[in-house]
Amino acid sequence: MARTPINCPGDPFGAVKRIDPILRQIVEAVSEDGARAHLERIIGPRDPFDGHASMEAAADFIAETLRGFGLHLVEERFRCDGRWYRNLIASHPGSFRDGQVLVVAHYDTVRNSPGADDNASGVAGLIEVAGALARHRFKHDLIFVAFALEEYGNPGSLRYVEQAKACGVAIAGVFDLEMIGYTGPAQTAPPGVQTPAAGDFIGVVGNRRSEALVSLFKETAALIVPSLPVQALVVEGNGENLPLVRQSDHAPFWDAGYPAVMITDTAFLRNPHYHMPTDTLDTLDLSFLQQVAAATAASAALLAGLA
Repeated sequence: MARTPINCPGDPFGAVKRIDPILRQIVEAVSEDGARAHLERIIGPRDPFDGHASMEAAADFIAETLRGFGLHLVEERFRCDGRWYRNLIASHPGSFRDGQVLVVAHYDTVRNSPGADDNASGVAGLIEVAGALARHRFKHDLIFVAFALEEYGNPGSLRYVEQAKACGVAIAGVFDLEMIGYTGPAQTAPPGVQTPAAGDFIGVVGNRRSEALVSLFKETAALIVPSLPVQALVVEGNGENLPLVRQSDHAPFWDAGYPAVMITDTAFLRNPHYHMPTDTLDTLDLSFLQQVAAATAASAALLAGLA
């Protein structure tokens, strides 16, 4: 099991009120124009087959941008099916150095898709969150990770989690940005789950161990970005009875006993362009993406604790 994690704030609303001016600076630093600029650099083939060179180019851009925020960047390389891939890990050390708060997203795609929503949207959000938070000091370490090969069995996040467990790293929580850029008129749901009829909300999914993180995100979003509808789902165990909630890089963290949430526009339950050649920039709702990223930045700031 993981070491005792940092506790989520017991009163997220009170925390927001106490540090409202700084949180507001963080939220206002998350830019729709910035997200668009990142998307324009990332969108394109990023699969390990025909799109390998483009995936590497996207990784170069992500690494260069994160370094530009003054973050310390490590490229963690791993080998898979005879090729080398890399996780991009940018750290913002806290004053206490006694735990980590992670914001993560995967930057690979499936074959024959430019991957605008899946998952350039998540990476653009990750970059905007990192840039907004890098300007401030926190009690606990903030770690921003762009994972490789989520679409191919999560070897990137599995490697990160294995090393974290081996080193006894205390992880307070993980915010996994998994498709955060699409809204649409129709929304479907898996059996037993109720959702609004329109796909205009962001979903935040956690297991019981992550329930406090789910509440933190939902309550922070309600106060900081009140125009953003949030639908929360907490599953039992590690989501084994609802496999689709495990389809991203948060799942290895769940399995290792770390609290983590998937922040998602619900993928194929809403987006008809999922894993298709039509998953392009012009299908995205960039205002929605910016709001999700802003809520994530504020939530991560509260969990990390402003110094």
